[in-house]
Amino acid sequence: MTALFAALWLWPAAVNAQNTGNITGTIIDRDDRETLIGVNVIVRGTSFGDATNLDGVYNIRNIRPGEYALEFSYIGYERILITGVRVVAGETTVLDVEMGLQPLSTGEEVLVIGERPIFDIEKSSTSTSLSREQISAAPVRRVDEVVGMTAGVVRDPSGLYIRGGRANETGFVIDGVSAQNPLAGTGFGLDLGANAFQSVEVTTGGVDVEFGNATSGVVSVQTQSGGERFTGNFAHKRDNPGRMTGASSNFFTDIYDFTLGGPFPLTESILPALGINLPGSMSFFMAGQVNVTNEFMRQTADQVQSSLINNTFWSPRQDNRYSGLFKLTYRIRPGMRLEAAYNRSLVVNQNTRMLQIIGDDVQIRPGYQFFFGENLDNANTYANDSNMAYIKWTHAVTNSTFYDVQLSRFFTRLRADANGRNWRPQFVDGEFDAASIITFPIAPFPAGDQFTYALPGDGFANNGGIASLWHDHFAEEITFRGTVTSFLADNNHRLRVGLEMNFNNYQWIDISRPWVGAPIQIDDDTETQTGRLGATSDIWNVRPARGSLFVSDQIRYRGLIANIGARLEYWFPGSYVDNFIDDPLSPIPDVVREAYKNETYSLFGNRFKMRLLPRINVSFPVRENMVMYFNYSHKSKLPHPTHVYAGLDPFYQDRSFLSNLGNPNLNPEMDISYEIGFRYQLTANDALNVTAFWSDKYDFITAERINVIDAAGRETERTFRVNGDFARVRGLELSYLKRYSHFLQGSLSVTYSRAEGLSSTSNDALTNIISGGQDFGNNIETPLAWDRPWDIKGNIIFTWDRPNDPLFGLPPLNQFRLFLSGMYRSGIRYTPMVFRGNERNPVTGVEDWRPIYERDPDPNRRFSEVGEPWIMFDLTFERWINIGNTRLRGSLEITNLFNAKNAAIINPVTGKAYRTDYPTDPQALIALREDRRFDVPANVRDPRYVDPRDNNSPAFLNPANFLEQRHIMFGLAFNF
Repeated sequence: MTALFAALWLWPAAVNAQNTGNITGTIIDRDDRETLIGVNVIVRGTSFGDATNLDGVYNIRNIRPGEYALEFSYIGYERILITGVRVVAGETTVLDVEMGLQPLSTGEEVLVIGERPIFDIEKSSTSTSLSREQISAAPVRRVDEVVGMTAGVVRDPSGLYIRGGRANETGFVIDGVSAQNPLAGTGFGLDLGANAFQSVEVTTGGVDVEFGNATSGVVSVQTQSGGERFTGNFAHKRDNPGRMTGASSNFFTDIYDFTLGGPFPLTESILPALGINLPGSMSFFMAGQVNVTNEFMRQTADQVQSSLINNTFWSPRQDNRYSGLFKLTYRIRPGMRLEAAYNRSLVVNQNTRMLQIIGDDVQIRPGYQFFFGENLDNANTYANDSNMAYIKWTHAVTNSTFYDVQLSRFFTRLRADANGRNWRPQFVDGEFDAASIITFPIAPFPAGDQFTYALPGDGFANNGGIASLWHDHFAEEITFRGTVTSFLADNNHRLRVGLEMNFNNYQWIDISRPWVGAPIQIDDDTETQTGRLGATSDIWNVRPARGSLFVSDQIRYRGLIANIGARLEYWFPGSYVDNFIDDPLSPIPDVVREAYKNETYSLFGNRFKMRLLPRINVSFPVRENMVMYFNYSHKSKLPHPTHVYAGLDPFYQDRSFLSNLGNPNLNPEMDISYEIGFRYQLTANDALNVTAFWSDKYDFITAERINVIDAAGRETERTFRVNGDFARVRGLELSYLKRYSHFLQGSLSVTYSRAEGLSSTSNDALTNIISGGQDFGNNIETPLAWDRPWDIKGNIIFTWDRPNDPLFGLPPLNQFRLFLSGMYRSGIRYTPMVFRGNERNPVTGVEDWRPIYERDPDPNRRFSEVGEPWIMFDLTFERWINIGNTRLRGSLEITNLFNAKNAAIINPVTGKAYRTDYPTDPQALIALREDRRFDVPANVRDPRYVDPRDNNSPAFLNPANFLEQRHIMFGLAFNF
């Protein structure tokens, strides 16, 4: 009986031993060959692990059969990751390891032995990291194009939207320095070329505690550094034979790239020749890109020019982009490094999306100035000149602790003018307001026997008028940043403490119709005098400050990884606000003055606010190679400065109707986000990620109407911003990564999300305000303008580079790379229109003329409909030959491979793009009047009805109605 019980007791263990396997091995020092005691050995993606004993031996038992990655870590030694370790049921896999000494540098550097993991199964945040190889394979030139390739990101002509957030909610970091433009509202302040990137990481969930002032995702760019040998690249791509042609795929685009890097000649060659030998090694890297194009609209000004540049050399085409990078890296000794870099970019074009003052712009529209389509020399030109410089010091003080200190300066300036004209004319000596007028020869419209109408102009600006906006702003941000990282308890705790301080200088000048108030010359000796500064104006110069203290602790225990942290953010509006709070002449309401004093703290006489933001990321294994993770985070975004500082100065007041008045007591917009998901590595070459995410956004800025007393004692009405809006985002995301051997890799992602809220901009409430009421979003949640429910994208990279083994034995099929990407996305949201009857016939007066459509007044119908989906495929093919140490490469890029017509502007009557297939025959046009597919809103010219009262824009002629058509680029490059 005793034997029977013993057998029953031991039977499960025996069966388990037969169904599982073991891993064992010995770990020694690579140099002295001595065994290492206490080395941490973990099986990634599981709860299995061990530490070496007195003999340097580790034993990990009862592991299910499969392929695993083992990580070996020991204080003072390199961290090693060995992939592709196979476990067989009933067998013991022996894996001996040699570890070498390595001073701590970043805590994230890992020596990978075997094929690099397809993704980090233990990562608790949701992010996509694009390598240099992936970036160079795709037809991308700028960071926003790179980011648009990733899951959870929607890129359209108006900007980038990460998981339902707005375009300005995205954080943009280059080499640890924030490169956001805090005033333009675009999120990207530095237009760095993709040829400078080493990697781009897009974090869409579980943003790390070190990142602030971003309530959506974070884009982190790591630029390239020089190595131990000289390398370089020069490339030229074009779509034209040297001129514009009639081919629709000719955008007259030319792109020039160059990179150069390696040992820095001064320290590696020149100084040693003079007998001066510095410790360590120094390397450099430089990159430049020129990208000039007439864009897919193929309509151009005779000469694009900007008063910011004062010459036309930098603007030969309609869109002109220049960027450059110079970087020095001084590796003094292991664990001690000094890095410095300078970046600069210049953009000159006529795209209105260069300046998106959040809350004041129409959302989701391309930036092409269609009204000036026949005379773009009178349209607005935008010039953005940005530069960023930093110096960074990293030092490992012990085998378990290192720190880094970074000092940086980011400066960006943007100007919008009427294609290079001065901000206002010396005298008002003509018509400056652009309009469509009747021109010679006059087109008659017979209205009967008694009279004849003259048909209006063609709907384009044709009276010599110019664009009405003159804008200039600059933002300077000087940032000090320092972090200390320490590994405790045998590397099972990673404690990180950081400090960030930003000192800012912002200047803002925004004037509409600047000729209003300019002198009018009555005769040679007399001119009018006026103090008016345009129809509307807003001018201020402020010096706010902000910063943060942050701390996080990463805890590892039996496969569980928990990152627990908090970020204490503070912000000082600056003396500009503090002084006007105490100035009785400033139009700030008394209730706001008192609230500001009560809700802020004082430090050396300067008022400030602060807020604590907790962040928690946790991942833990639920079975071998399957991890469940959870993220919870609070994030904040400071309001646009115009909402804080506009109109506070009593002596520079905008007296236009409902002009803006800043609210000094605005709080940051907040986001509380949650995420739960599973990350499953099916095999070493297959990985699946499933995520559910949701976020609650509150304290969004909205508008209300208030009465204030100005400096002259008059009561005036102003538009005032308050924290009174909110939004919600819910979604599911699935991504699958596949790798086959060394030559094929691909990914597929499917995202379904809903972004809903009370309003899409802070100006949505102005409709009711102007009519005399108040509106805080009318308390009905509807889809937001940028919501795109379905987003499906995938790509494949096929590379074959075997000099003596061509594909299928065919010599031409060798040394080539093929990139193919595809995208399916829900169309643009719109508010449907309802039929209200017909207009009166201009001749008979009978209501049998063009149909009248009005926006559906039901608030539940706001942005309730979705336009036709977008479908896009891009293809890149590269072929190269090696000549010694030089590689000569040719390329073919085709974007929008199948020439799909994806609507960028929706006709809200039909829910589709505006028709472009109108016949030219008048009788054929009349025959289309009963075809509802050709109906358009009342503010759009309808070519089926020739009407003397219709001076509207012919929207059906807008080349920006669709995304760009098929584009074919040829390239030639050489690398060494």
